[in-house]
Parts: sequence; C-alpha cells; structure tokens
Amino acid sequence: MAIEEPPVLVIGATGFVGKQVAAALLEQGAAVRALVRTPAKARSLAADGVELIPGDMLDPVAVGQAVDGVSAVVVCVHTISRQVTDRSQGFMDVEALGLENVAAACAASGVKRVMYVTSIGVAEHAGSSWLRGRWATEQALFSSGLDVTVLRPGLIVGRGGDGFGIVNRGATTRFTLAIAARRQKFRTVAVGDLARDIVDLIDRPDSAGKALDVGSDDVLTMREMSAIVAESLQRRPGRLVFIPAGLIRLLAPVVERIAKVPRGAISGFVGDGPREDMTGDPTALREILGRTDRPFLEAIVGQVG
Repeated sequence: MAIEEPPVLVIGATGFVGKQVAAALLEQGAAVRALVRTPAKARSLAADGVELIPGDMLDPVAVGQAVDGVSAVVVCVHTISRQVTDRSQGFMDVEALGLENVAAACAASGVKRVMYVTSIGVAEHAGSSWLRGRWATEQALFSSGLDVTVLRPGLIVGRGGDGFGIVNRGATTRFTLAIAARRQKFRTVAVGDLARDIVDLIDRPDSAGKALDVGSDDVLTMREMSAIVAESLQRRPGRLVFIPAGLIRLLAPVVERIAKVPRGAISGFVGDGPREDMTGDPTALREILGRTDRPFLEAIVGQVG
C-alpha cells in the first residue's frame, strides 16, 4: 500500500495567486489543504479535492489546526482585503500578525518549510510603506528558524490580477485610471509560471533562506503593456490616465473608510517618494530552476479581452 504524502497548506488559496498554486500542486499529485475564511466561497477548491480548514491567519487556533501534519506552508495573501474590524490597525500590521501565527504554528508542529509571496521592490528603505512592511515580515520569517523561501514576483499577468486588470482595461476601454507613474517600468510574470516556480521550489533546499525575484525578460511600462494587449486583440488601445501620487495620498484616508479596508492600504502602495521601477533581478531564481519564465506576449494568451 502506498504511503500518502502529507499535504501542503496554502494560505490565500481562494485568491488570484493562491488558486494557481493549489492547482499546480494538485496537477503534480500533491495533497492540498487550504485555510479559508469562508468555506462556502471555496467550493471549487473542495470539488478539486482540496481539504478546507475554516478560519484565517489572524486566528492562532485555526492556523495551528491548518498547519498540523502538513509538509510545507505556502503563504500568498493580499493585505488590502477586508480582514480586520479595527480600523486603527495598519494594513501591514494585519499581515505581520498573521505571519507571526504561521511561524508559531510551524514551530509547534515541527513544520520547517515555508514559502512566502511578496513583491519585486521589497526593501528596507523602499518608497512605499507596503514594500517596507513586507520587508519587515520577510525578515521576521527569515529569523524564525524555519526553512523560508521568499518569492518576489513582478507585475503578475493573468485574469484577476489587480495590476494586469489596469493593463487589460487600458487596451479594451476608452479611459482607464492607473495607479502608477507614466514611465514606471515593471518586470512581468505569468501567474501560471509564478505558481509553477513556487511549487517546484518547495523541494529545493538550496532556495531556503533566500528572497528570489521572479519574472520574465520583459520590462515594460503599463502603457507599453496595454499597447501589446490591444495589438493582440487587433484593436486600438484606450487612454491610460495616470493619477498623481499626491492626489492619491490626499484622498486615500477617505477612500479607505468608504471601502472599509485597513488604514494605509491604499496610500501604502503609492509611497512617500518617486515611484521606482519594479524590475528586480531574477538571475538567482533562474540558476536554481534552470529556466526563464514566459515573455509578456506569451503570458497574455487566454488572459485578455
């Protein structure tokens, strides 16, 4: 009789990246467990054979139940989602607390392997509080004694992605508002490639203790991406209207209250200074996996329109 391998826990499995990670794991024949806030909204995961654990990463009891008996944990959460009722709490405070719970549960259960998805551009002195906050959560995990690998993707290409949604609308609608700088450049990565990279790295001990930038060779502005998408659809692109950073920071507190998202969730993305290019360097990841992720033109196939 074959011995079943322990499942891999995916936190954020109902999200844009997490769904792809769960699917990639299932495709490889792995058992998958997911920590989900609303199991009723995760029926498609259950139908695919994913074991659902009710709760979220802010609940240490639920996290402990989810981590118990797994071989690895993959964390791909989106910190601007409506996760807290305390509006005084900063949006990165939410993720930091959740990661503390994950690290504690892993230590208690003897689980060593953790994968954490952040973003290209994460740095201690980055311009935005979102990037600085993610750097702090990365460092906390690296200091936890666990075998941690951090994946830092560029602009993720796929239906359901926030950044790519702007690009797609810029190609298919007359006017689209863009929260980016006109000349800001982004390294792109197909969401399916990102998921495959994550899954393939789980069993690569040489990636532990590293933060790895993820992306293709394509480094493009949002306007350039929209033009490529429009051409692929044989249509003229619309107009991308870039919102000044100062205006976003001014209006952010009001929008956050109306949208009921954690304090700083919108202004944190904009940052306090000039918007830097989000390009990174994926060389280290390519050396480990021996491959390069697909170019933008290939990544958009089936994802646009």
